[in-house]
Amino acid sequence: MSKPLIKTMPTGQPRPMTMVESDWLARAVLTLAADGPDAFMIACLLGSDQAADLCRNLIELGAPNQSDGKDPHEAARSKLDERFLKGTARWGRQTRPEDLTRFHKISSSWRRRLTPLLAMDTDQVRTMMTGGGQFWVMTPGDPCWPGQVDDLARRSDWAPPLCLWGRGNPETLICCDRPLAVVGSRTCDEYGRSTAHHIARKAAGEGHLVVSGGAMGTDAAAHWGALAASGGRTVAVFAGGLLHMGPKRNSRLFENIEADGGALISELPPATIPEARRFLLRNRIIAALASDIVVAQARHRSGALNTANWGVELGRRVLAAPGRIDQPENTGCNRLIHEGKAELLLSASDVRDICHPAHGPVHPGKSVRQEASASVNTAESRGNQTNRQNARRTPTVGSDHPAQTINGGQPDPTALKQSRTDRDEPSTQPSNSGTDSECKKADDECLTKEEATVLAAIRTCQLRGGPPMMGQLRTELANQGHELSVRHLMQLLGSLELRGSINLQNGCVVAEDQKNQAFQRQRSKSTTQPSAPADSSLRGGTK
Repeated sequence: MSKPLIKTMPTGQPRPMTMVESDWLARAVLTLAADGPDAFMIACLLGSDQAADLCRNLIELGAPNQSDGKDPHEAARSKLDERFLKGTARWGRQTRPEDLTRFHKISSSWRRRLTPLLAMDTDQVRTMMTGGGQFWVMTPGDPCWPGQVDDLARRSDWAPPLCLWGRGNPETLICCDRPLAVVGSRTCDEYGRSTAHHIARKAAGEGHLVVSGGAMGTDAAAHWGALAASGGRTVAVFAGGLLHMGPKRNSRLFENIEADGGALISELPPATIPEARRFLLRNRIIAALASDIVVAQARHRSGALNTANWGVELGRRVLAAPGRIDQPENTGCNRLIHEGKAELLLSASDVRDICHPAHGPVHPGKSVRQEASASVNTAESRGNQTNRQNARRTPTVGSDHPAQTINGGQPDPTALKQSRTDRDEPSTQPSNSGTDSECKKADDECLTKEEATVLAAIRTCQLRGGPPMMGQLRTELANQGHELSVRHLMQLLGSLELRGSINLQNGCVVAEDQKNQAFQRQRSKSTTQPSAPADSSLRGGTK
């Protein structure tokens, strides 16, 4: 079974940092020491059995003791050199004498950055590394780790992240096999914003993950576009620590990304300042996460061109939106196309030539075409369908990672919601009432108590005056004695929509039964795609 991602805050006696054993905490400390991606650190890690061994070795690398014949500094230095040489060989690179000299200088810088941590115990460092429990920390051994970022280790002068910090739903990082990155200039015009928004919305509406950098301009347009698609998921990658997410003007955007099941991530500790140099380094994460990269609009010296170049180096497919040659906003994209680094983006409304077939969210260890009724055993099973349904949406509470202590100290990642591209009205066709009643009863038995309560309230509102809006539904639940927060209610609605029990239409919540919904989807496909080939269902959504 895969190692869990999230755990409750530890209890027991504090330990000094010289006794650190946790893999995630050791990787977080090593990231702080390296102060960014560092190929020398990756080489040392490759030469170590565990990250905790390297962390303790680095802490032991103190100032030389001239009064003692047995110098612990020299012993630690020899051991660290051995790790570096062994890891470099495993990486397939030969070491020159000048490399070892440079390594001594760099490793001394690592040790200086760790000096403030020596006065702290492991619990204090854990609290610092999680922002007091605000953020989760993910390592390569976690089930939600996006394996494509490991492509950054292809060359010995590149460095993949040692771990990732995040807020929101960690499963979002693996909910799509081939994510789409949409990037561009901060100072884009309406053409650039519109292109980014439409592509992201269309892609997210078909179940694809949209990745961008959370900046003003094109990035913000892409994120908002993904959120505009019902059930759309998006990830924002930041250049600094998550305590410095910015720009501040996008605070509402970041809140919506997290609330709608997306994720906010960084490869750096929470308190890291987003210096200018870090933005170009951040771009390699965006490029590595994506399978295809769209540059919606870029000036001659835009940072988006750096993302495109990283994509080319990593073997990603890069597309650029062409623009008028007399407008400086389009110079970067036109040059990418001219130099053959990017393909010509033909349309902002049709992503079939850019993305793979439409799909629902992928869960750990499951394929894109997984049936919606299948469960993912990422939480301890209680032996019934109710808890298996919860496990599909919530990462495991386990024993080796920090807690995400949002909302009263409990891990609470927002539920992933399946993309739905067919939004038809409820069926008006006659049906067998007995069969419908049996289907509804069987479906309701699979719901949790809270889900069944919400579904019953929706049906009550429908009988009174039609499908309710969110405010009306909360009022009805309150009248029944069920006070639910907006976020919790959205999670329950997302679960019900994933099961096909409800449908969101123009801000209203419509309760549907499985039989009518299947009929409506079939009727929609037969009327809107009369000449489609036999396998066209692969493009229309989940099976």
